[in-house]
Amino acid sequence: MQTLRHIRRERGMSQGDLAEAAGLSRQVVSNLERGSSHGYPETWKRLAVALDVTVDDLLEDFYAPKDSSLLTVERALSMSPEDFARAIKVAETDRLHKVLAGLVGDDTPRTLKDLLAGRQGLPQEAFSLALEVRAELIERGQKSPENKLPIFKRRLRALHLA
Repeated sequence: MQTLRHIRRERGMSQGDLAEAAGLSRQVVSNLERGSSHGYPETWKRLAVALDVTVDDLLEDFYAPKDSSLLTVERALSMSPEDFARAIKVAETDRLHKVLAGLVGDDTPRTLKDLLAGRQGLPQEAFSLALEVRAELIERGQKSPENKLPIFKRRLRALHLA
């Protein structure tokens, strides 16, 4: 599976590193990446935890056409503005909602301790990309996508954009 391989490589991990972190054998990881095995739900959960992604992110190959490229927060932050603009035009609406939540940090649980420590900031680059995703979602008829994203909504209100 290309997504599993891609995410593993993005994290700088070998198959052995990932296998060890997930409590699996290297052969299991290899078989999943090659597509010679589909794996068990528990296997995918372990891999997702080890890679700090969702199971849905890992299984994107099953949902997406073979020639599509998975739009993730990591990829969005590393793309050129032109590539990002093209990617959001072709991405599925559900994927855009996930990317928007990831960009603005609303998909990350925060404790009171985190908030008091100032770990709630939104980098300007991520905010700019989030505005583009928001505009695309609104263009697709999604009304106020920020309503489910309290951090993003507060920032938009502060800038008089919501």
